[in-house]
Amino acid sequence: MPPVRARCMRPRARSRQAMPPNGESAECPSFLPLRTVCCPPDQHCKMRPMSDPHSSPDAMTRHRVLCLLGYTLGYACLAAVSMRERDSVTLSTLFWPPAGLLMAALMLSPPRRWIGWMALAAALHVAIGVEVGDRSVPVALVFALTDLAFCGAVAALWRWRTYAPAMLTTLRATLWFIVVLAVGSIGGGVLAALGLRAVDASASAAHWYVWSLAGFVGCIITTPAILAWSRFRPRALAEQNVLHLWIGLIAAFALLAGTTLVFNNPPSGAHFIWHDGFGVSYGPLLFVAIVALAWGAAGSTLTVAGLALVAGSYTLSGMGPYANIDHFTGEPLLAVQGFLGCASLLSLVTTALSADREQALKRTAALTRQLEAALRVSGQVAWEYRRTEERLYWLGRLPYGIDVANEPMPLGDWLRHVHEDDRDQVRAWLNTGTESYALRRLRLRLRGSDGGYHPMEMTGSALSQVPDRMTGLMGMAGDDARY
Repeated sequence: MPPVRARCMRPRARSRQAMPPNGESAECPSFLPLRTVCCPPDQHCKMRPMSDPHSSPDAMTRHRVLCLLGYTLGYACLAAVSMRERDSVTLSTLFWPPAGLLMAALMLSPPRRWIGWMALAAALHVAIGVEVGDRSVPVALVFALTDLAFCGAVAALWRWRTYAPAMLTTLRATLWFIVVLAVGSIGGGVLAALGLRAVDASASAAHWYVWSLAGFVGCIITTPAILAWSRFRPRALAEQNVLHLWIGLIAAFALLAGTTLVFNNPPSGAHFIWHDGFGVSYGPLLFVAIVALAWGAAGSTLTVAGLALVAGSYTLSGMGPYANIDHFTGEPLLAVQGFLGCASLLSLVTTALSADREQALKRTAALTRQLEAALRVSGQVAWEYRRTEERLYWLGRLPYGIDVANEPMPLGDWLRHVHEDDRDQVRAWLNTGTESYALRRLRLRLRGSDGGYHPMEMTGSALSQVPDRMTGLMGMAGDDARY
């Protein structure tokens, strides 16, 4: 592919996402591909060919066609299966994963393409509702329009507060998604009930929550799974920790096996496990958290989808702790969706907490590398002394080849590198005088790699790791030619 000519344009001031961060050049914004070589505004710059398999026009067209076919086939199959189980009062489906598919498509696509996805979903919804769900055309239109309003509102609110519209990898983004989805589900249930009353004055609005529960659980399971797998790359498996892969595999097997054991209790047959109602069904959910910690978003959402398939199929067959439950107007599928919703929420929150922790560790590691580089250039080191542990923590390298361990170093081991005439003074300086944050200085001599002693200066002040309690010292150390 020949090199593509690109011009580095200044970002528009109206776009919140296009504004460069503080200290970044406006001619070379960070949102350009990493392989773009930016030039002055009056020149052209070269953009190297990217390795993205969808970078060529033909590949992009093929990718869009495959996405369209997959969306159409997936929506039609899920809708046809869901339409077979409906509420006898409102004709609402008892579970509705197609809404999650539409919502994921809206969250992954720019707003200018929403009309296409929504029109296709509405057409499939009405057609399958009439043919499979035995609905009249006005009732089918009410449910289709409610679905569009629900998914469109949730996706719009999601984009309003989120800079990365297709990501659920932070706790803040995950909680915002859950809140918006819950509020939207309630509003959608009320809207569906009002719409049914409008087309049929005798329709009852008592079961408005059937649509809300089906929409919420269908989206909380389906949408995160599609978002996670849309960013999946096969090479991520090669970069995965082998131990985490095995732990996740064992936990996923334990989850599905435990759920099968709990739900496989035919009414007239022998029970493999004793239980009194549906409380014991929540026991295997412990493994959901383990899978989320070990495999991340892609693996945990896939496992939750498998859990929904196992629990839902057994419940449809009249088996399991929810088959004969009296709650939710005697509809077992509504009852089991509370169980599946809890599993999905646990998976999402655990994954987000783990992702936040990983990002914090990466930022800390990056800052540590930057600080080490700065200290290396300045010829100084940062140190910390904790009195309760009697250990010294070092960051950086001292000149003259003076040995400084990367790991915490016991005070006694480090004092062996100090000149014997200075050891008592150093020990007293480190273990006393932590009552004030005032800067303190100490000159000493340290043995280098050449066997000779070199003058150094340590500066530091009190360290407080506990409120109102000083626990040690921390500061800098470097060469002191004035000794």
